[in-house]
Amino acid sequence: MKLFDNSCFHPFVQLLILIALIVAGFCVSSFFMMLFGFLFLEGSDLNVIYSLTTDSPESVRLFLKWMQGFIQISMMLLPALIFVCFYGRKHFNILKIKSIKHFWSLLVSIALPFAVLPLVGLLSEWNNAIKFPDFLFAVEQYLRNMEDAAAEMTKLFLYAETGWGLLLNLFIIAVIPAIAEEFLFRGVIQNIFKRWFCNVHWAVIVTALIFSVVHGQFFGILPRFALGLMLGYLFVVIGSIWAPIIAHFVNNGAATIVAFLETKGFIETTAEEFGTVQNAEIWGFISAAATVVIFYFLWKKNQREEVC
Repeated sequence: MKLFDNSCFHPFVQLLILIALIVAGFCVSSFFMMLFGFLFLEGSDLNVIYSLTTDSPESVRLFLKWMQGFIQISMMLLPALIFVCFYGRKHFNILKIKSIKHFWSLLVSIALPFAVLPLVGLLSEWNNAIKFPDFLFAVEQYLRNMEDAAAEMTKLFLYAETGWGLLLNLFIIAVIPAIAEEFLFRGVIQNIFKRWFCNVHWAVIVTALIFSVVHGQFFGILPRFALGLMLGYLFVVIGSIWAPIIAHFVNNGAATIVAFLETKGFIETTAEEFGTVQNAEIWGFISAAATVVIFYFLWKKNQREEVC
């Protein structure tokens, strides 16, 4: 059900509406973050929010983790759901909340994040090896400093010493982002560009690029773009938003579990190293080829089912 008939709106107008909803969500989440900070944190704790380490007070780390989840709900999930109500499901079937039809679709959604890991690792190496011209050295240094800060923040969020801490991390880092980001990017934005370009491939590519850019890490843009392509095409070929949600959860959840096991001393591999292999170029191309073949057979199977 929609509030009124706006099916004549151009996709560009739809995109502007969505951006307005996201900005409103950002304002709301920022307000509540400051409010809850003053209510639940002491003055000394507020001061260390900007210089976080694993030695920071537990209250500060818990506060930021819950706020991270709240921000993703406010800026991604709620704008996506409000947009659907505003536009109407008939013309904008964001949700496609139909169950995954076949058990093999579920297995593919779980397996694909692991299948693309070598490719993601190779792209990460290539991305990190990018060198700017000498006259842009200051820009490169600034971007690398941002990358280092983001890596430290990621380590902080992944840090957990207890089973309950691991469960909290899985909820904040895997469950909420998987649902919120997939509803927004694949459910809404990809559909907007599909109607705009009248081409599903361009819709997937542009959405994956936006998905990568908005994370704000230049030296991670290529691997995240590849993940965005995988999630976008998974939505297309399986036809259920739950497919990319499951794949996104598996991707984030695996890193979270690896970080926990490394913290406990059970393994030596860090979350950043997870998926990296020797002979990265060979395995990266094998990974890319395998992923393309999987999607080809998914697409052909989908076509056969539509004919039947």
